[in-house]
Amino acid sequence: MAFMSQLILSAAVLLAVLAATSATVGTQCVPGSDIPYNPLQACRDLLSTKICSIGPVYASVGMLKRRCCNQLSRIPAYCRCEALRILMDGAETPQGVFEDMPSCPRFTRKYTMGIVDPDGCNLETIHGSPHCPTPITRGLDV
Repeated sequence: MAFMSQLILSAAVLLAVLAATSATVGTQCVPGSDIPYNPLQACRDLLSTKICSIGPVYASVGMLKRRCCNQLSRIPAYCRCEALRILMDGAETPQGVFEDMPSCPRFTRKYTMGIVDPDGCNLETIHGSPHCPTPITRGLDV
């Protein structure tokens, strides 16, 4: 009887480990797979307009925000914060190289991560709410 209980417990633990592993594999945000290599071009335009005053002159801030929210809504909820982090740090190329936006310093982190907030696009993220935490930075102006 004790052997059977041990066997059932071992099987349950093994199933739990397998379930956790498969859930983790499905939620990896990889550029070129779950998110594009250069994600959220409309959000980049919105941020460059609002922060750097160098955005496109053909569109209003409201139109840029709608386009940004539309692009962001097409990215899986569990990858939205990662896509915004890539947007902040620069575009990632297929070769894995990050390219900063010319003529504009790195976007402020709080503002960029706030795009998903209720005042922005109001989109759910991996955190289960419209929120992306601001990454901890060393020596960078946030």
